[in-house]
Amino acid sequence: MSAPSDPLMPMPPVSPVDAFSGGIVRTKTGALYRAGLAVVAFAMVLLPLIYLGLIALATWGVLYHLANDTWILRGASGRAALVQLTVYLAPAVAGGILIFFMVKPFFAAKSPAPDTLILDLEKEPLLVSFVHKICTLVGAPAPSRIDVDCQVNASASLSRGLWSKDLVLTIGLPLASGLAMREFAGVLAHEFGHFAQGAGMRLTYVIRKINFWFARVVYERDAWDVKLERTAKGIDWRIGIVLHSARGCVWLTRRILWVLMQAGNGISCFMLRQMEFDADSYEAKIAGSDAFESTTARVRVLNVATQFAYEDVRQNWASHRLPENLPLLINHKAVSLPADIHQKLSASAHAEKTGWFDTHPCDADRIRAVRRLGEPGVFRVADSAAGLFADFGALSRMVTRHQFEKHLELEFTDENLMSAEEMLRESAASTEADAMIQKFFGSVNISIASLIVRPEMSLTENRGEAIARWRAAQATVEMLRADAEVLSRQWTEQQSRLGSLISGRTLAKAGFQIDPKEFELPAHVTQPVEQESAARMGLEEAGAIISTRLAKLEPFHTALRDRVALALSLAGSDSRALTPEHLKETSEFSRLLAAVAAEIPRARDMGLRLNAFLLLAQNRRNHSEVARVDEVMNAFVAELVPTIKGIQERLTEFTYPFSHARGRLTVAEYARADESSEHLWQQTYIDGSAHVDRLFALHYRLVGRVLAAVDAIENHLEKEES
Repeated sequence: MSAPSDPLMPMPPVSPVDAFSGGIVRTKTGALYRAGLAVVAFAMVLLPLIYLGLIALATWGVLYHLANDTWILRGASGRAALVQLTVYLAPAVAGGILIFFMVKPFFAAKSPAPDTLILDLEKEPLLVSFVHKICTLVGAPAPSRIDVDCQVNASASLSRGLWSKDLVLTIGLPLASGLAMREFAGVLAHEFGHFAQGAGMRLTYVIRKINFWFARVVYERDAWDVKLERTAKGIDWRIGIVLHSARGCVWLTRRILWVLMQAGNGISCFMLRQMEFDADSYEAKIAGSDAFESTTARVRVLNVATQFAYEDVRQNWASHRLPENLPLLINHKAVSLPADIHQKLSASAHAEKTGWFDTHPCDADRIRAVRRLGEPGVFRVADSAAGLFADFGALSRMVTRHQFEKHLELEFTDENLMSAEEMLRESAASTEADAMIQKFFGSVNISIASLIVRPEMSLTENRGEAIARWRAAQATVEMLRADAEVLSRQWTEQQSRLGSLISGRTLAKAGFQIDPKEFELPAHVTQPVEQESAARMGLEEAGAIISTRLAKLEPFHTALRDRVALALSLAGSDSRALTPEHLKETSEFSRLLAAVAAEIPRARDMGLRLNAFLLLAQNRRNHSEVARVDEVMNAFVAELVPTIKGIQERLTEFTYPFSHARGRLTVAEYARADESSEHLWQQTYIDGSAHVDRLFALHYRLVGRVLAAVDAIENHLEKEES
């Protein structure tokens, strides 16, 4: 007699299509549920009709005025007649503009659909069979097309609108890379579960489309909106009164529509949440209630890992290098996420509550509902879902290239792409840097003060005394870290305030009327001259608070610098702590880190000024006195150009220590922008932004590398002392 098989054993050498253990009972929707959904859909259709009624009412008002208020034109001549004509036409003009802006959303171009890659289904027989098997079990039509993209998501949609019978399945490859086949099957069952509801799905399609349309009407601003605002501000005041009246009517109409939109959301969201619960039941029936819970947690992890992966992309692009396989990188990041992030994700999931206007229930509610079902699932193969694809690696590389070219709009060649081996090596180094910075700094901002002031690694005192001082510094760092983390958060808050105040003062200095709350100014200060003065006082206050926090942080930074310097000095006198190659590399990193860290305060200040500079440039044409704005922008350039030049001069002697698509280059060359512009303003912004982004990225990398060496040295010292 054979031993019983493990229900979660790895996939046997048979097709996963044959691993389904039976059928499922389809989730039934009661008559009351379907009736409620029909009522909601009907109510949603009424809302646009109300909007059309408002348009008709506005049109009738304009026509009524033109036909019945001609008495305004009687009994005057000359200049008085011109005034009467203006009074007669003004409501009609304002009303006509209002009607135009109310009708405009019906003809406004839709946002382009997300760009995806279409799979050749003939080349993916296993995936197609697997999908068709799930569709058969769920009772949903099989998709006519399968798209792939680089999202941590999967979705099924009607390919040609409400009356379409064809479905399009979109699979995010990071989802397939990061989920077990069992979990992936459950996700597909969830998506197809929506379409197993028949007419309910089409009613939901109507509800979602109307909700989306209202959001566009209320929030979307295009060139016409900007043109109306700009013209009203810059034209003769007599005509401006008419245009401002029209703007007021447009604003009022959008407020009314906002109320309708909120009513629509309130009506529809409850039913949409119920449909999600129904789709969850299909996921549980296919994969099991326990798999639903693990999938939910895994998707959260993958979403956070995606953020880390794209941060790697951003930092590597500074060196013109890109990972060739984003799904692989995201999965690697997910596997290497530290335990504290997992704990935070779990805590946030348990703390979530479903809101009245949420279209999806919170994860905690969904998990509780699925637990009550207690479904064992009919598919329990635990191998990676990537095995369903004919060549997942090649497909991932194709999707990655597509993501960079179409979504991020990066220009690159094959020479810029990092191989999988190099990519994972870089990712591991990045993860190690994150861990080391967390270990030594905690949550203290590493850019507040330099980690290394003197990069020498020679021991100038008795080794025993140096070890005693190192231990004392280590203990001081641990003792002061908690308070330093609080001070660091306060410092960061004041830096953010500093940025807002600099931008507010700059705009006010140029004569712009600004919202004081947006730039952290007192609400009662509304005039540009007063706002500039208030911003200056705020900057002095924020500067004083920052200085106080820096003084309180200095004991922590002094102890940390001593800890690092002593560890490096002890390694220099003991070849057992680091290999000669590692010691030489660390020495070079330390010297470069001291130089780069010295430029970080200038880069930080430049970043704050560049934000203000960009706001000026974006709003320049909205100002009635463009020359005044130009004067302020020229003053910015006069400050920024020497700062950039000074950084270049000081860093030109240092070699960039990491791989770069352009080969060997100096740190100054690395920090410089690659693109150029003939316009001084634009070139200054491009150069300044490049220096800020690249110096902060390089500083972070160097700190991580130096601390990794220090950690190795400290581990050696601990063993030596034990």
